[in-house]
Amino acid sequence: MSDGKHGHLQDLLAEANRASVIDAATWAALKRVFSQREFGQWTDGLARLLARKIGYSAILDFARASVQAARRYGPAAGLRLEASARAVQDKAGERAAAAMFAATAHACRHLAEAEDFAAWLATMEELAEGAPESVAVLCDHLGYVLQRLDAREFHSWVHAGIRGAGRDPAARLEYFDLKDQSAIRAFEQASSDVLFSAVQARAAALVGALWRFHPIMRTLAVTPGRPAPRRSAFDGAVLWVPEAYAGRHGSDAVLHYKAAIAHIGAHAAYGGGRFPRGKLKPIQIALVSLIEDARVENLAIADYPGLRRLWLRYHTAQPGKALAAELLMLRLSRALVDPDYLDDDPWITKARAMFFDSRDNWTDPEISRTIGGLLGNDLGQMRIQFNAKTYVVEPSYRDDNSGLWEIDDEPPPAESEAADVMLNAAQIEQKESDEPKSRHETSPEAPPANVASRASPLPEDEGFPIARHPEWDYRHGGLRPEWTTLNEYNARPAPAAAGSALLQRHEAALVKIRNLVKSAKISRPQWRSRQMQGERLDLDACIRTAIDIERGGSPDPRHYQTRVLKNRDLSVFVLLDISESTRDRIGRTNRTIISVARTATALLAEAMAGLGDPFAICGFCSDGKDDVRFYRVKDFVESFDASALQRLAGLRGHLSTRLGAALRQAGAELSPQRTHRRLVLVISDGEPSDIDVADSDYLTEDARHAVRSLAHQGIDVLCIGLQSEDDAAMRRVFGRRGFVLIDRAEALAEKLPFIYLRMTT
Repeated sequence: MSDGKHGHLQDLLAEANRASVIDAATWAALKRVFSQREFGQWTDGLARLLARKIGYSAILDFARASVQAARRYGPAAGLRLEASARAVQDKAGERAAAAMFAATAHACRHLAEAEDFAAWLATMEELAEGAPESVAVLCDHLGYVLQRLDAREFHSWVHAGIRGAGRDPAARLEYFDLKDQSAIRAFEQASSDVLFSAVQARAAALVGALWRFHPIMRTLAVTPGRPAPRRSAFDGAVLWVPEAYAGRHGSDAVLHYKAAIAHIGAHAAYGGGRFPRGKLKPIQIALVSLIEDARVENLAIADYPGLRRLWLRYHTAQPGKALAAELLMLRLSRALVDPDYLDDDPWITKARAMFFDSRDNWTDPEISRTIGGLLGNDLGQMRIQFNAKTYVVEPSYRDDNSGLWEIDDEPPPAESEAADVMLNAAQIEQKESDEPKSRHETSPEAPPANVASRASPLPEDEGFPIARHPEWDYRHGGLRPEWTTLNEYNARPAPAAAGSALLQRHEAALVKIRNLVKSAKISRPQWRSRQMQGERLDLDACIRTAIDIERGGSPDPRHYQTRVLKNRDLSVFVLLDISESTRDRIGRTNRTIISVARTATALLAEAMAGLGDPFAICGFCSDGKDDVRFYRVKDFVESFDASALQRLAGLRGHLSTRLGAALRQAGAELSPQRTHRRLVLVISDGEPSDIDVADSDYLTEDARHAVRSLAHQGIDVLCIGLQSEDDAAMRRVFGRRGFVLIDRAEALAEKLPFIYLRMTT
């Protein structure tokens, strides 16, 4: 670069600095995610964008997007963003490049690997060349699109739009704005290379040969603005099938169609009439349907054993500790069809025994109603929540079960969403109501006189938005989309001496923690072959024994396989409440709640770092729904070093506690971790509250909904409650087994080893 050009770029950077285009928190985050050399490369790219006269607002979005990309995928991804932006701007203009910066958060949230992110950037460049007018409008829908398509499927869908619309900009805009039916059909088909039309004849021949069943088959219509159907349906005369199953390709897609058609054929061959709803609760209706699915499949397998192999490939549920109704039902579905599946959950064990003890009565559909009703009562007594509006039948080859029930005014599947939800709770007269109705009638947005007091923000705090999350409104029974804004703030480090002091005088406790966690084995079970005894026969060993006997040799007596846990396989997100109340002193001492929490977190982090467990630490507080604050102490990719200790020691208590939003963000950052178990560990001293919420139940119910949503994703949540006289709120949010109450906050450091052992065994 010539000296004159270099000087011009430096002048642009200086001008941007004088205008405070990028706030202090973002500069600090940039210096954390990039090395000194990489930071220099990034500022060179920034200067190039400034030279192109991109607006200051877009420059700030670029800086924040660079942080997100570098944090999620590594520094190279953050540096790659600038080159793609220049390519997009050259072909589609400044507005398109700015829209891509703003949409990067969606890409980081939904794309798992650095290669996927690079592929997304390349696709956006191709879109800018082939449909420049559509870049900005697609960015508006990017979260919705990437939630359903991976990077390869996204590339195929974009190219289908460019090719299909040709040289007509208006047609391209309609396509990428998801406004017409052909665009949505292409959107759904992009995730599969096999359509039902390609396998319809083979599927019809299969059920015709098995049961002389010859239904009318139709594909389910796709309606603009509504999700595409994901399950088949059967109304007695017509079999409705999705035109494509998202994510299914090649032979897998063909087998999936066969499994789906064969399952409906089993209902036709072994089923009875429709069940009356009566006074069944939604959870009971779902479980009666599940038992009926298992009943007809077992009868079909008895006549045609090969069907078990066809269906079992889609039963992938595994035992676990998450007590979400949907996960328990998924495991039960497998337990009733797979004789080799092992699951020691008491509820599943009971259900399995009831079902197979009724084997002699499997020809009577009434046993499904009896067993399902009893199991639903059990879940109700266990206080396990079930949302009929969001429930989707699993595994995916099974139909939506709408054909099993007498439903008044049922719309034909082609005009509905194909019953993506089996039965809408609004259609059911008897509704679940585990909690009494709130006596509060104040709007959750109305600022009350007696809610959490507004503490003054720390004067140097400057944050930037990293995500928007929904919030659960329990009175209306629905989510408010993108209701809260998560802002990341710079965790200001304490002096080095304060960081090291967190671990001083606690060496004995640290040794104790390390000894305990080394004994905790959290991993995927692995089969160990050639054992003298075990849970199942080792087929290879049995074959070798037969060969040895045939040859007259001495056979090896080790004929079994057993499951063992070999390696640790756990990732943890520590969520530290730093609201105003944590500044309270403990008893008559000079110690505060947050000082004890910082020390305990440091002890745990030091132990996990030594063991190699991936973990992250963030402090959180809130100042209304538009400013839920995250103070990042340590990322998963960072080491727990002296700098992290200083950031932890620098956390100070202030503002309020919007727990649900913080939980959702923790789950979003934890979900990409590829470990057998993922855990959000919350350390807090009180119930949720915020300055803009009057209803004391509103944020508690939202936090509870967030915990259950994480459980549905396979993420466990455990809360360590400090210095609380009433555990009612924590019990409502985390459940009876989801929290540990420490009555003396100063005892946390000594009790933490036992708490951690409980978490990880």
